[in-house]
Amino acid sequence: MNKIMNKIEKTCVLVVSCDRYRDMWSPFFTLFFRYWPDCPYDIYLCSNEIRYEDKRVKTILTGEDTSWSSNLKRCLERIPSEYVILFQEDFLFTRTVHTEKVIKLSQVIRKHEAACLRLMPSPAPDKIDKEDPCLGEISKGALYRVSLQAAIWEKAELYDLLKDGESPWDFEHIGSGRSDLIDKKFLSINNRNRDTWPFDYFSTAIVQGKWVREAVAICKREGIFIDTAHRQVEPILMPMHRKCIANLRRVKRMLA
Repeated sequence: MNKIMNKIEKTCVLVVSCDRYRDMWSPFFTLFFRYWPDCPYDIYLCSNEIRYEDKRVKTILTGEDTSWSSNLKRCLERIPSEYVILFQEDFLFTRTVHTEKVIKLSQVIRKHEAACLRLMPSPAPDKIDKEDPCLGEISKGALYRVSLQAAIWEKAELYDLLKDGESPWDFEHIGSGRSDLIDKKFLSINNRNRDTWPFDYFSTAIVQGKWVREAVAICKREGIFIDTAHRQVEPILMPMHRKCIANLRRVKRMLA
């Protein structure tokens, strides 16, 4: 038990955000605590100058919003944990978290001395572990080897991958190339069955500064108020547009 508690204390949850997205904090944390009431980790919120008033959440104020990567670097410098479970503020939890699975996966990343262990297989790993087919490695050169889907990160490796001035999209696209210089593995869960994942969430609730309609429907179903006067809802045809784009990409992959 002491060994497990020691590992828990060396891991934390970090929600990356900024003051401009403060309207997302209440929906995020309402669903977070609803579906993960027994979260055993310290929970941090990365913000600029505004705190989230909840005793369960430790807000780290990073000062002026210079860039996503710069904010996150300043935040990581003030977190004592060796590992961070990284979330974006516009992820909306949709079912109960399997805490034991999360703890076991936090042990897996230590066992493999990996830089990252993705907790949602999006995209899935390309090299499957022979001993554990529910786990795999994301090879060097793979698209989105660096992803901002929920993952356990070794804090030091995450920090070194960040470059001042970069956006989240820069971090994923350019950072994936930088990750090829890292010798440590990038791992991911592999099972396609969502019910076996440690948790599930809707990603992403905000696109181009507007509420995604599917996310609005989730909040309505969960009884969560969203301030549409502060942030608009996307045009009604956007979900259909996204579905068409996704289908086109799927066809291209099949023909490649």
